[in-house]
Amino acid sequence: MVMSIGWNPYFNNTKKTIEPWLLHEFDEDFYGEDLRLAIVGYIRPEANFPSLEALIAKIHEDRQIAEKALDLPLYAGYKDSPHLLTSPLQQNDHNLFS
Repeated sequence: MVMSIGWNPYFNNTKKTIEPWLLHEFDEDFYGEDLRLAIVGYIRPEANFPSLEALIAKIHEDRQIAEKALDLPLYAGYKDSPHLLTSPLQQNDHNLFS
């Protein structure tokens, strides 16, 4: 996942938002559902872009950086984390922070 946290200057947002872009392709949308995320790194500061195409190209570049990072031993464990793959009710100890 790559994520924008901020005001998204290209769209002139007036409210701070958190917009995750999931790397996995899903068959259907799940708007309105709860989503657990793990923020494990930082790629770049927020920026404005001259066009929507330039913004999209940068997001794809961010995705490539994130995918390469997830292959590093430091981050590889997050791919199969039970905290991200199961609901809290499915976990034996119900503790998301252990």
